[in-house]
Amino acid sequence: MPVLNITSEEYMAMKGIVLDGDKDEALRLIKVFLRRLEADERKALKSHLDGS
Repeated sequence: MPVLNITSEEYMAMKGIVLDGDKDEALRLIKVFLRRLEADERKALKSHLDGS
């Protein structure tokens, strides 16, 4: 399972989203995190297949 590292700005954005109850912004941030996780998974798989 991949691990998501977030920046302090992303952490503050998450806190603001929760406080505001902004569902659209929450979904946008989740999509950003998911794209990052998927990219990391592809990179790890490629690295594994390359033998690196």
